[in-house]
Amino acid sequence: MMDKSNAMIKIMTILNEDGLMIPGGRAHRIVTEYMNFKIDRMGPEEALKDVRHTKEHLVAQIHQMAM
Repeated sequence: MMDKSNAMIKIMTILNEDGLMIPGGRAHRIVTEYMNFKIDRMGPEEALKDVRHTKEHLVAQIHQMAM
């Protein structure tokens, strides 16, 4: 079973493949806050599954925030 911090690390790695999110930056803060909420609501494993399933959509939103 995965814990919250391991799920967050994996999720942020998946979503920041292109390096657009800079720690402390606006996009990074927003995504971290949202993913914490998602993990709390769905549980670590389901949240990770959901991020893998919706990765393209999430990355597109991150691109918009980072520009």
